Amino acid sequence: MATLAERLTEALRQKKLSNREAARALRRAGTPISHVYIGLLCNGNRVNPTLEQMEALAGLLGTTVGWLAGEDVPREPAPRSERAPTRAEEQRPRKVLDDLDALGVLNVAERMTGLSPLSIDAIATMVEAMRAAEQLDDRHDA
Repeated sequence: MATLAERLTEALRQKKLSNREAARALRRAGTPISHVYIGLLCNGNRVNPTLEQMEALAGLLGTTVGWLAGEDVPREPAPRSERAPTRAEEQRPRKVLDDLDALGVLNVAERMTGLSPLSIDAIATMVEAMRAAEQLDDRHDA
């Protein structure tokens, strides 16, 4: 049976990803991990990543958690419609709502439900006018 280190190294090599590139992609997707930790996993010096890290690595590398862990299972994941969502996929909508709430716009977004495209365009125009009045640039800096 293959090891996590062997499978992770193989999958990274096939995707032509460095440890640093993989870690950067995973952090952007919301999974905190460092390139050093990925290197430790590849070298076999760490063997017990979290389920969240394994799911994120498998997703990034286009494989299954079982295959990555060294199990004798198919490498290719089942189509999304045939599998249960990962914990990260289940938590993503909640995170979006939490982020909107933290920005103070969740109530506005909820109240826009059902508005016509014309009304939504009018709201966007008003927001841009307010940003211009407060001299905020288009990069959405606060």
